[in-house]
Amino acid sequence: MILKSFASKHKKDASNMLLEGASAKAVAEKYGVHVSTIYGLRKDMGHGHSKADRASHVVTLRLSDEEFQALNAFVLDAGLPSRTAAIRSLIRAATGFLELRREEYLDLSEVRAELKAQGRNLNQIARALNKAAFKGQAKLTAQDKGFLSDLKRAYVALDGRLATAFREVRQKGRDALHSGDRT
Repeated sequence: MILKSFASKHKKDASNMLLEGASAKAVAEKYGVHVSTIYGLRKDMGHGHSKADRASHVVTLRLSDEEFQALNAFVLDAGLPSRTAAIRSLIRAATGFLELRREEYLDLSEVRAELKAQGRNLNQIARALNKAAFKGQAKLTAQDKGFLSDLKRAYVALDGRLATAFREVRQKGRDALHSGDRT
């Protein structure tokens, strides 16, 4: 399937594929885009590893038949993409990391996407007002300019905090979210 453009719906579908454990290469092939486009999408959506402390240790374990069946049942019940994700989730939950269910993670992703859409709307409104003021069709008072500036600063701050929280939830766990030191 070759696409002329990588539209928002395709990006959302591709993002869901990544969350379900598909490789960037497989997603790129499905949508007919370069793999770097998918890596960029993964970074924009907050998926994957963007830090040097990413998961890189391999652990091998042996399970009895009953344990293996229980693990497979857990994978299905929790809606996780793989046994590796299930084991990682169990370890993170048992050691104090904040481990979100897939639905909660997707909800957080939707909130972030909505905030970005609102930011685009804010930019369009500011551009239209500035264009009208430049053409003499509208007069922007100092109060109007201050309001727009304050609104933009609030948006940037909120977006930054949400992005930080998003990364912390995925990479650092509960301790990072509940400490007083947020950067």
